[in-house]
Amino acid sequence: MNIKTRILVFVILFEVLAYSTLQIFNTLIYKQALDEFKQGEIRAVFNTTISKINSLTQSMEQSVIDLAINGEALYQLRHTNHLSTDAISALAQSTLIKKFSSFRQAMGGGLWYQPYVIDNQTRYFGPYVFRDEQDNITFTWDLNTPEYDYLNQDWYRLAVDNDWGRKQPDFRATFWTEPYRDGAGSFSLMMTVDAVMVDSRQEPIGLATVDWSLAQITRFLDSIRVTENAIPFLFHRASGLILSYPADVSLVMESTTQLPWAAPLIQRPHQAGINQISALQHSDNLVFYQTTEQGFVFGSLVPQSDLRRAVDEVSRLTLLTGSAIGLGFILLMIFILRALFSPFDQVLSTIKRSISYGKNKQVMLNQVEYDKKNEFTPIITALNDVYHQVKTYVSEIEQTNAQLMASQQEVRQLNAMLEKKVALRTAELETKTKEVTDSLERLRRTQQQLVENEKHASLGRLVAGVAHQINTPLGICVTAASMLENIAKTVHDKAVTGKMSKNEFNQAHEKIMQSAELLSENLQRATNLITSFKQVAVDNDKQQNRWFNLCEYIDSILLSLRSRIEQTPHRIECQYEQEIRLFASPGALAQILSQLVENALTYAFDDTRPGTITIGVSQQHETLNIKVSDDGCGMPEAVRKQVFDPFFSTSKEQLGNGLGLHIVYNLVIQKLGGDIRCDSEPGSGTTFTISIPLSKESEPESQHQ
Repeated sequence: MNIKTRILVFVILFEVLAYSTLQIFNTLIYKQALDEFKQGEIRAVFNTTISKINSLTQSMEQSVIDLAINGEALYQLRHTNHLSTDAISALAQSTLIKKFSSFRQAMGGGLWYQPYVIDNQTRYFGPYVFRDEQDNITFTWDLNTPEYDYLNQDWYRLAVDNDWGRKQPDFRATFWTEPYRDGAGSFSLMMTVDAVMVDSRQEPIGLATVDWSLAQITRFLDSIRVTENAIPFLFHRASGLILSYPADVSLVMESTTQLPWAAPLIQRPHQAGINQISALQHSDNLVFYQTTEQGFVFGSLVPQSDLRRAVDEVSRLTLLTGSAIGLGFILLMIFILRALFSPFDQVLSTIKRSISYGKNKQVMLNQVEYDKKNEFTPIITALNDVYHQVKTYVSEIEQTNAQLMASQQEVRQLNAMLEKKVALRTAELETKTKEVTDSLERLRRTQQQLVENEKHASLGRLVAGVAHQINTPLGICVTAASMLENIAKTVHDKAVTGKMSKNEFNQAHEKIMQSAELLSENLQRATNLITSFKQVAVDNDKQQNRWFNLCEYIDSILLSLRSRIEQTPHRIECQYEQEIRLFASPGALAQILSQLVENALTYAFDDTRPGTITIGVSQQHETLNIKVSDDGCGMPEAVRKQVFDPFFSTSKEQLGNGLGLHIVYNLVIQKLGGDIRCDSEPGSGTTFTISIPLSKESEPESQHQ
């Protein structure tokens, strides 16, 4: 690509980039302006609609409150002025007809009194009016029957089950029912609002109700379109029902779960003002919605295509106009560049003719003939000088190339010999490496087998000791059970023959109680031994981290080792500065302490005098220290330095395989993440100090309890 073409391409790319940037900028400006305009339109529509819904609901509440006050007045007239029941009925009829004749938004309503508050002979007293098909107000007592039983209707129980609204902070307690279909014949969508009637002592005497038809408000909402293709909707938040959805009228009075995008609107907490959801899965719609004071959710599904249409039209016009201007600019630049680059083309053509190719594509440089006097003349002169120097350098390079090719041939021969030697040495090294790897693997398996043998031997000693300990209480239990059997047989025989005296019966009873107490104590002792052994054995098997009481667990370990200790004249003392709860592997700790005690009993003492093994537990800041010491013979420095080495043992009879303390060392370092130190001198005993960092995570409350 020549310079002229590059400049032309640069100009075209620059123009395209500038035009694209301008187009994007304009689109963003138009989109922002249109969004603000549409937001204003949507806000205005929502404010008007929500105001109308709130106005209707407030009108309903005020109407039912006024009706409740009239109902309370009728109650006062009945009991203060001692009006007859017929007079109260006539006043109730007049009041209801007058009230609902002027309140056309209501389909009906009534005054529903508690049993016997108007007349001690009348359980149901509920005058009611409704609008018939000709929109006339009709008064009726037809709902004052045991079959209808308005006292147990859902709209009446709503107030009763909520303690008559005593916890409501409003002046008058009101309740809204969930939407329902009128079952009297119109099947229209309705809601009922209740107001509590109270006497002079603020005790409830009944309810005033107003039935609100939602047909008018749903027809009004169905006609609202915030954009050309927008779809309005109306939900009831408390019940989760769809009250209006023109896109599919079959969903009216169905759950909002039928619309996947509607569930979040019901589940989200109430927020004032207009809310927007812009990320609907598999949909190009935006959702605008607002919640009213009485729990209605009004909103609209707005297609984003409606909002983008105006931007697309402006962008299309701008694109066509800009494309025409850009094409004219490119044509103009082509003409200007051709005129400007004409001298350059002539010079380049002259230089090109000065270069030719000989045999074997060898480059031939000829002197450039240029007779014009302009800004290119010095360049042509310098170029001829360069041609002369190039010819000289080319001759020297050809000689050097010949020498280089000879050297390369020698290098290739040396490389071939070197590759053969490297391949031979590599084969020998791989053979030796394989032999070393196989030997190391055999050694690792042997060491692992020895470690497992040591673990099983330790568990075997534990089982034997616990079996010995359990044998004694179980033997006592067998003796006590045999005694109980003999006493029971003797008592039964004497009781059958009638020869048993009261004194003999009391003596037999006392022996039975003593045998039972002896049996219970020894069974409990055996149970404690088995529980301790079971916990230690399970912990040794699983070795998983958990929270446990360190001091109690050490006592359990020593209990399982009691038989081994009692076979010797030695004893163990425990020194606990405080109670400590530890998050670690109890199995690892049991194996460590068991091995240290066994090691001390085997190597630390002789048979001349009894010895003492002391286990101490203390805490310093975030570190737990466990010391296992004895007052035995101690060990020299040479032995102390090798005490944790694998397969090291001072026993000449080879009682062990020399892995006991090596296993202890590995468990402390790897399993508990701590450190172990051995301090000993001949004649001064031996002390093993284990330091374990305490876990910083908090113990679960349930586990601690």
